[in-house]
Amino acid sequence: MNGVHVDETAAPAVEQDPPDPQDPKEALRQSIERSEAELREAVDELTAAVNNDVTLGAYIAERPWAWLLGGFAVGLVLSRR
Repeated sequence: MNGVHVDETAAPAVEQDPPDPQDPKEALRQSIERSEAELREAVDELTAAVNNDVTLGAYIAERPWAWLLGGFAVGLVLSRR
């Protein structure tokens, strides 16, 4: 071709602007933005975990027939004693 060798196996360049070493304010701003995004994600995960019903009533409401049959079986076993 024109004598220029291009390495096609090389990984593509990441399109992320590195902070300018001459501008510490910009680097700090980007660091704060990343921290805020991580904090938002952690709060969302925590909110989802808190909203997750882990009570006995929630388990019973999911499968009422299984609990009814299980209660009947336990009562039957206890009455045989």
